[in-house]
Amino acid sequence: MTRFRFLSGLMVITGLAGTAFAQSPTPLNLAPLTAPAPVEARVPISIDDAPVSRGLLESDRAFPGFIGPISNPVLSKDPRSITDIRFLFINDVIPSENELAGGNFQVYAAQIHLAITERLTLIADKDGIANIHSGALGNSSGLLNMSYGLRYLLARDVENQFLWSAGFLVEPNMGYAAVFQNHGSGVMTTFTTVGKEFGGSWHFLNTFGYQFGFEDKYSSSFFYNSLHIDRQLFGWLYPLAEVNWFGYNSGGDWGQPNSLGEGDGLLNLGTTGMAGHNLVTLALGMKARLRTNVETGFAWEFPLSNQKDLMDNRLICEFIVRY
Repeated sequence: MTRFRFLSGLMVITGLAGTAFAQSPTPLNLAPLTAPAPVEARVPISIDDAPVSRGLLESDRAFPGFIGPISNPVLSKDPRSITDIRFLFINDVIPSENELAGGNFQVYAAQIHLAITERLTLIADKDGIANIHSGALGNSSGLLNMSYGLRYLLARDVENQFLWSAGFLVEPNMGYAAVFQNHGSGVMTTFTTVGKEFGGSWHFLNTFGYQFGFEDKYSSSFFYNSLHIDRQLFGWLYPLAEVNWFGYNSGGDWGQPNSLGEGDGLLNLGTTGMAGHNLVTLALGMKARLRTNVETGFAWEFPLSNQKDLMDNRLICEFIVRY
């Protein structure tokens, strides 16, 4: 009897509920299921995608495949805005037919570049000493003149890996006369340099400039062009070739004989009768990026022109630490 009453009550309740749903004028409001967002839309943006602020004096790192030139080390320029110190060693063999009667000279120097902004770089070059060993003058050593200047990046196209900069150098007389320095009132150089990456691993650099003396009778004046091309291998090795041209439009009147020649941008000797004189050299070498901020390299340079000046052949070695 009790079971019968329970089943009867359950049937009544079920019937009332069915009647209520059947008579309800408003359908159930069931929201449709939405598709999940694509996976990539839900992944947070990596911190590497956020803009990174540049540190004080930090080098421009938007052109990671580029390296700088190695020959014509004072006047050939890297177009990037960089902060580094470059240690330089040069061993130059003097031609036997030169006025100095053969011999050699060595240069030990440090060059400093400070990236004041992403576009402006302070330059301090030619900071070092020279040792000259010649058949005519014997042995002499002394400080070189120092040169200071600025380089400004006029065009900086990261997408196309293209750079164009311009600048100047002023070289007051601070060195020793024993190594052909400290005569007249110094020299000034103006220059422009471009750089372009192509093919993903090739790099082209070119510097064109003009150097002139504040007192013409003590210094020679010349135009110059330095062309550099390299190929990046394995991400860290750079075989390279460079061609340098020096075209003199006037010489000095410091008493240096024409048979001495000139110093191809490393030394301005103020040699007499240099107008129309042309020197062309070729440098072949290699650079290696040991770490992100450490580079080293070497090049062997020799004249292509009949004119040789002080260069029968030359070895250039460098070591660079960059910030």
